[in-house]
Amino acid sequence: MKIFPAIDIRNGKCVRLIKGNYEDEIVFNEDPFEVAKSFEKIGSKYVHIIDLDGAKEGKSNNKNNILKIIKQTNLKIQIGGGIRSFENAETLLNLGVDKIIFGTAALENKNDVIKTIQKFQSRVIVSIDALNGKIKTKGWLKDSRIEVNDLVGELQDNGCKNFIYTDIEKDGTLSHPNFKYISNLRSICKSELYIAGGISDINDITKLKSIGIDGAILGMSIYTGKIDLRNLLNQE
Repeated sequence: MKIFPAIDIRNGKCVRLIKGNYEDEIVFNEDPFEVAKSFEKIGSKYVHIIDLDGAKEGKSNNKNNILKIIKQTNLKIQIGGGIRSFENAETLLNLGVDKIIFGTAALENKNDVIKTIQKFQSRVIVSIDALNGKIKTKGWLKDSRIEVNDLVGELQDNGCKNFIYTDIEKDGTLSHPNFKYISNLRSICKSELYIAGGISDINDITKLKSIGIDGAILGMSIYTGKIDLRNLLNQE
């Protein structure tokens, strides 16, 4: 299983939101680059970066922070937040990002998402961010009527090889993932599937492995010390 330590960037700082609530923010570090370097130093190969300003507004104030991580680390970077067109995606991939993450665009600009998948294939991830089984967009602020299974099925048919599923109700809460729902999703998702939201301890990682999940995205659990990232990476 791949382990992705997460860096959420808002107003240039490394933060975590509780259940995606922009009004319920915890700042963990003033410098996201320092956080990325610390992950690399203890042995991480990957980092998962979300530009929260980009996700909410469709434009970013965090480009310099992100470019510094791209240029001054050897981490394989998957990045999302405000990537809503083929051109946005192509620019980031050409800068050296390993994978880009589409969220809102998968519903609102599907043609560009499919075009990007067809050109870049496994370098594209679609993030399915849902509350009570319904997908949310615009940095989790806007409801949609689209069912998770329907979108996964459609995009798989169009060649999508990677998905992230985030249970918004669990995100930032350390309340453990919804393993029953994740197991059901695993049964219909034949592509690589990464899980975020609620992962609280090593037992959660073990359960996700047993379900056949390909990757875990860790945020609050590593920032609060509930999971020792160094020890976890040494076990991989």
